[in-house]
Amino acid sequence: MTASAQLAKWVAEQHAGQLVRNTNKPYFNHLETVATLAGPVTRLGYEIGLCHDLLEDTNTNGDDLQNALIRFGYAKSDASEIMNCVIELTDVYTKKAYPYLHKVKRKKLEAERLFKVSAAAQTVKYADLMDNIDWMMQHDQKHATKYLNKKRLLIANLNQGNAQLRQQVLNLINKCLLTLKYNH
Repeated sequence: MTASAQLAKWVAEQHAGQLVRNTNKPYFNHLETVATLAGPVTRLGYEIGLCHDLLEDTNTNGDDLQNALIRFGYAKSDASEIMNCVIELTDVYTKKAYPYLHKVKRKKLEAERLFKVSAAAQTVKYADLMDNIDWMMQHDQKHATKYLNKKRLLIANLNQGNAQLRQQVLNLINKCLLTLKYNH
C-alpha cells in the first residue's frame, strides 16, 4: 500500500463516526474531495487536504500526525511540511480558546491570520472552500448568499496560493451568487 493510501486509511479511522453535516456521508468524503482538488496543484496538497481538519475535529495532535506520516514512509522533511500546513489550517480563534470574543471578532481575526499562512495552506483552503460552497448550495441556500459574500471577501485577501484554483473558487462563488439571485 502506498504512503498516501496508508495515510488516507489512517485519517478515515481518526474521523470514524463523523458525518458531513445534514447528510449521511462520512466526513472523510469531504477530506478526500479537498485532497483531490489540492493534490494536483500544490506539493503535498493531497496529504495536507486529507489532514486539514485532523487537529481541529479529532483527538489527534501534531506529534501523532508527524509520527504516522513517518511510519507510512514520508521523509521527515515532508512530514514536517504537511504537519506545519495542517497547523496553519487549524482554527486558532475558536470559541473555546477565546470565549470572551464575539463570534464576528473571532472570524475576523481568523481570516486575518489566514492571509499570512503559506501558499500551500492557502491552496488547500481554496479547495476546502470549493467543497464547502457545494455543500451550502445543496443544504443551506437560506444562508448561502451571506456565506458566499463573506468568502468572496476572504478570497480577495487570500492571494498567495495556486492562482488557478483561487480563480476557480472566485468563479464558483460568482456563479452561485447568480444562481441564488435568479432563483429567489
